[in-house]
Amino acid sequence: MIQKFRWHFIFLSIASLFLVLIFTLGGLLVITYHQSSSEEQRVLTALVKNDGGLTPQNAKPVLGQQNNVIDSNFLSGPFNPETVFQYHYFTVEVGPEGEFTLQNNAARNKIDQDQVFSKSKQILAKNIKSGRVYFDKNIYAFRKSKTEDGQKIIIFLNETLIFNRYFTLLRVSLYLGSFALLVFALVLILLSGRAIKPITETYKKQKEFITNAGHELKTPLAIISANTEMQEMLGNDSEWLESTKDQVNRLQTLINRLIEVARTREKRDLTLSRINFSKVVTKSAASFKSIMEQKHLHYDVEVTPDLYVNAELHSLTEIVNVLLDNAAKYCDSDGNVSVSLQKSRLGKTAVLKVANTFANGKRVDYRRFFDRFYRGDTSHNSEKKGFGIGLAMIHDMVQLFGGKITVHWKDGVIYFNVNLKLVK
Repeated sequence: MIQKFRWHFIFLSIASLFLVLIFTLGGLLVITYHQSSSEEQRVLTALVKNDGGLTPQNAKPVLGQQNNVIDSNFLSGPFNPETVFQYHYFTVEVGPEGEFTLQNNAARNKIDQDQVFSKSKQILAKNIKSGRVYFDKNIYAFRKSKTEDGQKIIIFLNETLIFNRYFTLLRVSLYLGSFALLVFALVLILLSGRAIKPITETYKKQKEFITNAGHELKTPLAIISANTEMQEMLGNDSEWLESTKDQVNRLQTLINRLIEVARTREKRDLTLSRINFSKVVTKSAASFKSIMEQKHLHYDVEVTPDLYVNAELHSLTEIVNVLLDNAAKYCDSDGNVSVSLQKSRLGKTAVLKVANTFANGKRVDYRRFFDRFYRGDTSHNSEKKGFGIGLAMIHDMVQLFGGKITVHWKDGVIYFNVNLKLVK
């Protein structure tokens, strides 16, 4: 249990850091992407207003005005007139006869003219006002416009260079975030034992106390039981003596189960073997037949033969017995108790179902049924003798077997389902 708690603590801590990184780095990436997109649109607008050319003077009215915090480029700071030289753009002028003229195609970043004219023809043919095209492994945003004298132009702006800052930040975030998570996980794994040490020590002391106190209590109970038997042998039989015997038996059962619960969750060395689940259920169900008849309950048993699971025989038998005992105690008068062991629909697990009529079970909190000392009968009616630890104990046992136990109530019937993986 302690190891399970430790890994749960590690997982939650790493998940928390992951969420923090997602929100911080993700938020920064979203803002940077928005800034790059806004910058691209402002540059295209400046190019359109200035007929496809940029200078520090004509670009400032557009690039220098950033009206809000998100659009303003806080990574680069205030507008610098020299920044206009970082953009790679060119313009295609469309003549009256449809001829093309390429402008502002710098020699150092020269794009093949035939390729540019081919893309321009496609843009005009499809009558697209704006969009994106590829040139030499770079993405270019384009916008179609007209000059002051009415001449058609198509402006191309290298978008890859503008978004380079965003992609750089994206790569850094992925590498840095992954590295931070890895380092954090390693440090947490190394130090988690020390972090949960107080909880571990408290849990061990609690388990030791239950075990030691249980063994200490057995001695006086044994003496009381022996004295009670001696009183019977001397002929002093009475209802008070019978009541004392019943209470001694109850205390002995409680002590044994407390010790068993204390040990169950730490049985990591439990030896599992191939057990015939069908025989276990059949034998246990048969042993409860007289009890069901005594209580005038309708008892139905249906077991599929030769279903094998990995388990420990004594513990598996205890699981079945606790469920049957619970059904007998809490079944309505003249009610029904049914036991079935079947294969699951996919045939991969054995499903044990123990159900009993329970008319007053609608408002019971079934989520707490496997909590220690929880009892659905909050009045603690003495007629229904139980300690609220049997279900907690078998819940731990089922988990040790790699299975699952659930409980639910429907139409006046409470159902307990135990799923264990089948083995050949």
